[in-house]
Amino acid sequence: MIKTSHPTTREENPANVSHTTHRRRRRQRRSSSSSHRGVVLGLLSFVLAFGIILTIAVFRITESDPSNGSARSRVTPPLQPSLLRPRNARPSNDNNDGNGTTGAPSTDRVVETLVNLARMAPADIREKLSNAETDPFELEALKSGVCPWRGSVKDTVIDWLPGRMLPQPSEWFRSRNEPNHGNHRPVAVYYEHLSKAGGTSFCKLAQSNMPKKDVPNYYCMPSEPGMADARVGSWAPEKLVKYFESKAHRLVSNEWEPFNLDFLDLQPRSEADLTGGSGDSILLMFVTSIRDPINRLLSAYKFWGILNSSAKQKPSLEMYLQRRGRAAKRWYMMSEDFLGNVGRFNFATWKFSGGTLPVSEMQLDAEANLSKAKREPGSIDFSVAESEWRKPFETAIRTLSRFDLAIPMELMSEHHKPVTNLLGWTNFEKEHVVNIGKVQNNDASNDLAKGEYEALWDANALDMILFHWVSAVYLTRLNCEDILSSLEKVE
Repeated sequence: MIKTSHPTTREENPANVSHTTHRRRRRQRRSSSSSHRGVVLGLLSFVLAFGIILTIAVFRITESDPSNGSARSRVTPPLQPSLLRPRNARPSNDNNDGNGTTGAPSTDRVVETLVNLARMAPADIREKLSNAETDPFELEALKSGVCPWRGSVKDTVIDWLPGRMLPQPSEWFRSRNEPNHGNHRPVAVYYEHLSKAGGTSFCKLAQSNMPKKDVPNYYCMPSEPGMADARVGSWAPEKLVKYFESKAHRLVSNEWEPFNLDFLDLQPRSEADLTGGSGDSILLMFVTSIRDPINRLLSAYKFWGILNSSAKQKPSLEMYLQRRGRAAKRWYMMSEDFLGNVGRFNFATWKFSGGTLPVSEMQLDAEANLSKAKREPGSIDFSVAESEWRKPFETAIRTLSRFDLAIPMELMSEHHKPVTNLLGWTNFEKEHVVNIGKVQNNDASNDLAKGEYEALWDANALDMILFHWVSAVYLTRLNCEDILSSLEKVE
């Protein structure tokens, strides 16, 4: 039997394959597998990186694009979670940082916090500030005597709490009330009087706690020949310095003009400022009192529009506010119409912005707008374009951040300590007086119809933020004094 054999090629016959060829093939297979894995991993890394970049880009566009909504309605990240920030987050360089206190945010951060709140729709601001759970200022807890940040993260700053001014001017001012005061540069108080916000009462307190020669007779206002009220707010800083050099007065008050921003140059900002200049050169401390804006407007209406009005037919509140708005639009410095601005919307913002806030167009037709809001609550939108209010509002915040003391009128009767600490005053028997008529405690939330009250709140949203802020600063420094003392040290 003949066997038929099938020829076998060299590659098919394992016996003919050398060990070298086997090793080369194994290396090729491993190299091919590694190459595939490298390509896959590279693709995955690219996709992941692209996704991250795309997410960040979309977030930034969404955050900054004005087309996403009106300037007033854009809601920035909530204020509440950011109230407490690490102390080692140093303040940015800011020429308006007061004394640059450690533990206090920069003035820029204070401004940013309040402006972010103001950019919300007025009705949303009203709802946020009236709710204890969303109020960034924690006023409900503060009014109960509690320090909301006690026991919180150690070494923190509160985003809206400005740094304190230098303590030496207060010490020097208080020492002048004692028989044996030391030698130092003279210190005086410049009081910015917001009409119907406790200014007359503050002047009476000054007259009760200071020597008679130290306080001007006419409502604490400087006088000149032929002018009982010389309208100190219209003076140049040089004139104010000369006035203090020639008079024994240590306190003056300005009511009718806006706050003169140039006067801040007379406030010491550093240790060098305390010793610089001539020995008789005056140093100023700045004090004001502020009141619930709607209560203040209602009080101005009753006092100036009714009690002190010579008109036989007294105007309604709506007509009074319309007339005052139109008068404010015509007003100028040293105008004979000294009452020109007392009834304007956002009066405090106008005052502390140096008079730069324009009159609201909605106020010029206040009678129709407020009457409709009274009949149909929520029917009138009192929001103002951000381009009109932002810069004046920022200036007002920076100005008030520089004040040595801003007193919420509603808190004064129960909380004298900040006034005593700054000025050394202890006699508060005449803490609430008026120059004509009887003392009246207005409560606009009860006196006005709901729709009209809410409309006035919305129309004065900037002042409402300032009032809540000033109240929170006043009470925080009172209730949290012990924990702030370690944070608010002059560098």
